Parts: sequence; structure tokens; C-alpha cells
Amino acid sequence: MGSVHRAGTAGRRFEALTVAHHRWYWGVVIRVDSARELLSSIADDVDDDDVRVQDPRTGHITLFYAPLRGRRDAPALAERIREAAAAIKPFSVTCSGFDEFPSTTRPVAWLGVQQGNEELQSVRTSLCSCDQDCHRHAFVPHLTLAYGEEAATYAAVHEKIRTHAGSAVCATHVDAVWIAGFPQNGHPARDLRYVERVPFAGQ
Repeated sequence: MGSVHRAGTAGRRFEALTVAHHRWYWGVVIRVDSARELLSSIADDVDDDDVRVQDPRTGHITLFYAPLRGRRDAPALAERIREAAAAIKPFSVTCSGFDEFPSTTRPVAWLGVQQGNEELQSVRTSLCSCDQDCHRHAFVPHLTLAYGEEAATYAAVHEKIRTHAGSAVCATHVDAVWIAGFPQNGHPARDLRYVERVPFAGQ
């Protein structure tokens, strides 16, 4: 599969990640490409190994986590959900409102979903009937902004993230889901890649 180059912004350098690792975390996500500017501004201000901002190219809402599988298993997951996806009508999603998942080990900053919440819940229910879901917590639709890999460092910068998120609004028209994943030795903020688009009804 070659290498994945992490997104960079002006003045910042990122190493390439070799993605030959044989085990991958695969999931089903909604792409939110309109979050790119917001994520870039946050990354320019706070991104480092202790606080990892979501790659601006991969703003997304995760709907479903499959079990750890092989690096070539994305097409099989796509086929499992294809029929369910084809029955879903396109809809709109709007993300805004800063919030956090508090944790002593890995806090997460995110934007909430102000429009499209019920539709996302319904899509997730359909997906969970197609494969084993390994989501570890109650499902709260959200657009991830950053992961605090070191809680104290995150605590020192989370107000900066809140300020950037401020009145940000990230809207998208949803006419498909994507199979996305990252290697077992990678990180979802920096190493996530979109692999296959699975369209909704009429697409």
C-alpha cells in the first residue's frame, strides 16, 4: 500500500508512515471536508505528539468500528454494508458547538452535530446490523478535533482549541459513507485514510 503522508500546514513537517502493517482498524465514516480550514487553524496552533489534531484532510464523523482485521479487508466491509447504504436517502449534517470527552489518559475535543443527528443514529443502526461493531462507548455523533495523548499538555491548550472552534460551523451534504482505516501501529488523527465510497440511494 506504500506510504501515507500526513497532512501538513505552513511551517510544519510530517514524516511518512509506512502502512505495510498487516492489522488495521477499519470503520465506516461520514466525510466532513468542510472542516479542513478549522482543523488546519487548530493544527497550526497546538499540534504535537502530546496533542494530536485531526489531519485536516480527514475531518469525519465515525459511525461504526469493525474488529481489528487485515490491511486488505476494506472491500469486504464495503460489500457487507452496500445493501443497507443503498436504502438510505441523502441528508445534511451541520457540526458546531465545542465539547470534550474528558479522560485522565486521552481526552478528546470535538464539535457536536446540530443538524442530522437522528439521521446519523439511524444510519448507524443499519450499519450495526451488517457487521460486528466494536464501538466502546455510547454513540455520540461528533466531529473529532484533537486527541490529548498527554492529559496535562491537553489541559494547557484546550482553551485554544475551544477558541478556534468558537462559532465554527461545518456543514456537509451526505450522499455516501466511506470505509476508512488506519494501521494498528498508527494513529487516527494522523494516519486515517479513506479507502472506498459506498453510495446512498440514487447515487
